[in-house]
Amino acid sequence: MTLAQARLLAETGDLSAAAELFAAALDEPDPSGRAQAALGLAVVLEELGEHAAARDADWTAIETGDPEYGPRAAYHLAVSCERAGDRPAAEQAWRLVVSSAHPAYLPAACLALAQLADDDGDTETAAGWWQKVIATGDEQHAPVAAHDLAQRLLEQGQTARAQQILAAALRAAPPEGYAYARLAVAMGLTHLEQAIGAFRAAVDATDAPDVAPLAVELLARTLPLRGRDEEAAHIWQRGLADPLLAEQVAARLNRAQSTG
Repeated sequence: MTLAQARLLAETGDLSAAAELFAAALDEPDPSGRAQAALGLAVVLEELGEHAAARDADWTAIETGDPEYGPRAAYHLAVSCERAGDRPAAEQAWRLVVSSAHPAYLPAACLALAQLADDDGDTETAAGWWQKVIATGDEQHAPVAAHDLAQRLLEQGQTARAQQILAAALRAAPPEGYAYARLAVAMGLTHLEQAIGAFRAAVDATDAPDVAPLAVELLARTLPLRGRDEEAAHIWQRGLADPLLAEQVAARLNRAQSTG
């Protein structure tokens, strides 16, 4: 009864009274009841701004070993530590969530650990966590993981692998909304990188007047779409410096400049 009363008080905004009842319920002999009380206490104390005490309550819930409320408390603890900027404590809590293998919290925990590794520049470890998120098939977190992993693979020149991941994510995602659009844009970028590679190969392969000027223009006009303006300028200059191509390249450059 104490737990029900405490929840009702928390829901109606009487946080101090709720905290008292949750604290009283910590004497519950049943581990599940004690875990529920400790988690409720942690949530209320967090809202009251008593962050250290809230963390202690989370740990009390975690240490009960309850399969439901222990992972919930670890999740709450991780989010609380992240908000406070306590990265080591947040990472420890996220790893506790992962070790619980609770399906409701596992994807978020793996995604958080991927982000932490990525922030450290440890792309290999981050990729492992992103792949774990993707494997869960979670509708909310898997598309985020697929996008972030594909971005890193693209930066490493692994375009085909990035496309495979994005294609699978696009097949699984509803064809509307933010997540789908974000994945679609990322897929477009992979094709853009492939186009840049193909145009560059053509420029490097020949100076034939019926092919090279077009390749120069396509490469030079595509590179800025990826923020590579200096490279684009170099490609134009390279074409203009070739006696066989200069006239056609100049005409294409003038057209490009006139059309913006």
